[in-house]
This record gives sequence, structure tokens and C-alpha cells, in this order.
Amino acid sequence: MLPEPEETEYRRAVSAAYFALFHAVTLRAVELLVPGDAIRQRYERVRDFEHSALRSVAQWASDTGTPSRSMSSDAALARREARVRMVARALLQLNAERQRADYDHFAHFTEPHTTALVGIAEEAVAAVTAPAFGASDGGRAFLRMLAAQLEARPPSDA
Repeated sequence: MLPEPEETEYRRAVSAAYFALFHAVTLRAVELLVPGDAIRQRYERVRDFEHSALRSVAQWASDTGTPSRSMSSDAALARREARVRMVARALLQLNAERQRADYDHFAHFTEPHTTALVGIAEEAVAAVTAPAFGASDGGRAFLRMLAAQLEARPPSDA
């Protein structure tokens, strides 16, 4: 008989699920800024994303936040597509759960809840990494809004 997983393992799984989505989304957004043959630079640039910037873009795309004027047309395009709204909601939910898992010592995680969160991450990662995501108007708008969060910031190695 296998031993029951400890709660720490559930917490790690929740954190890993968020970071899987974080990296999938940011790598797609960086494609707009760094040429396709510059793989190392893409991975370096991903490290420059801030979680708060992703949360803001996800709020704009899920219609739970108000974008700046410069982002309002892209936010409207992103909100039109169910697939983009699903990715945005997954980012928000997984970010909040990751915060709980990593910092709230009184939060309790169960196997069913953790499994559900991992499933949400898997679905969102599959959606954002599919070629159709970057080919759709809403997907491109979402990725543009994310990329714009980096354009104002110098690369970390600068």
C-alpha cells in the first residue's frame, strides 16, 4: 500500500501547476518580442515578467479589471473569445491558489482540490500552446497585452 501524500506535496503541485501556465503564457508572449531563432534570449526575457502584470492582463481579458486606454481595444478582442477568457480565469485562479499554497500556512489542500487545479492548468496550457491561440484575434490581443508589459521594462541583464 502506498503512503498518503503529505499536504506539502499538494502545495508543491499547486505551485507547479501555476508555474506551468505562467511559463506557457509568457513564452508565447515573448515570441512577439524576440526572434524565433533566439531561444536563449526568449527564456531570459521570460524571467522579466512580473506576476502582477500577468494578473492585470488576465483581469482585463476576463472582464474583471479595467484596462488602460491603450489596452482597451486588445482587452475587448481578448474577452470575445471563450478560449482566451478560460486561460485568463485559469491564470487568476491558479495565481491565487499558488499564493495560498506558498504563503498561507493555515490553508488546507486536499487531493481532489489539487487534482482539479492541476486539470485547470493542463487545459489552459494546452489552449495557450496550441497554434490556434496565437492565430486568433483574441489570442493575439492577449499575447500583445502581455508582451506590452515587458516592452516598458528593460531586460534584467541590462
